[in-house]
Amino acid sequence: MGRSVTMRAVAERAGVSTKTVSNVVNGTGAFSPETERRVRAAVEELGYRLNPFARGLRSRRTDTVALAVPNLYQPFYAELAEQVIRAQEIQGLKVVLEATHGNAERERAVLTGARRELVDGVIYVPHTLAPEERANLSVAQPTVVLGERPDPAGDPGVDSGVDFLETANEEGAYAAVGHLLAQGRRRIAAIGERPDWQVGAQRLAGYRRALADAGVPYDPSLVIGVDNVDMWASGVGAATRLLRTRVRFDALCCLNDVMAIGALSVLERSGIAVPGEVALLGFDDIEAARYASPPLTTVDPHTESLARAAVSLLRSRLELDDFREMPSRRETVGFTLRVRMSTSEA
Repeated sequence: MGRSVTMRAVAERAGVSTKTVSNVVNGTGAFSPETERRVRAAVEELGYRLNPFARGLRSRRTDTVALAVPNLYQPFYAELAEQVIRAQEIQGLKVVLEATHGNAERERAVLTGARRELVDGVIYVPHTLAPEERANLSVAQPTVVLGERPDPAGDPGVDSGVDFLETANEEGAYAAVGHLLAQGRRRIAAIGERPDWQVGAQRLAGYRRALADAGVPYDPSLVIGVDNVDMWASGVGAATRLLRTRVRFDALCCLNDVMAIGALSVLERSGIAVPGEVALLGFDDIEAARYASPPLTTVDPHTESLARAAVSLLRSRLELDDFREMPSRRETVGFTLRVRMSTSEA
């Protein structure tokens, strides 16, 4: 029956206009809870099913958005994607995933409309492109950037159509290193330095600022770079190199959980007690961090809140006749320091 039922039939059964039915089933416009109840009851009773393909032809809307992340083998990006998909489903949108692999050309293509005919908007997680370069690209569709907005933003029209959702990367790292300093740790090594990783640069800035505020000199010999920040093996290799230098350290700050868990395996094999001899922490609060042995102290960037906020920002811009008519917005999602046994035996 569902194929033959029309929107007009639903409207007649619910005692409303076809426009109201359209608003309810598409989640647009304004309507009262009672109106929504009647429309949804009529939809269920008649077996009405919305034809997304036909609707797309009429409105030139696909009700599909792209989520562009550096990769999907890093657990944080996979967990973020899952949360975005859940949030999109609540709002009646579909998600396609785009892996940019930290490639600058792919990131530019995402922002300038490589999927323009396939999706209505983009949620973009930057990796390589600097904020200033992202700001000077003309986006083809409504876009939410999960990253830093250039400050100052420059020409107000440059980032028209783009919203920025900033995560507390520097502040989270500052709090995490402050936690180590409060325990009396003074030789705090860091793993994950990489010049083209913008998120890592912010976290490293938080690390350096915490040291400076505590009067602890920055020691470059304690900072270890990696080739790929999203590989478990990078933490293994970096921790191995750090131990081979024989430089003294009593704590290890890894710029994400993947590298921290890789480093933990090296410390354990080397007979170094965690946290007794070396306190260890990460960033991202991936699920594996909670089940490491010992469980990993880490910065929780509120992934679910991040996903919901991104979808909400994008959806509000999708509803506009001209997505550029709304000024660029900037929101910040907070963090929580999750203190576990890798830094505290208590």
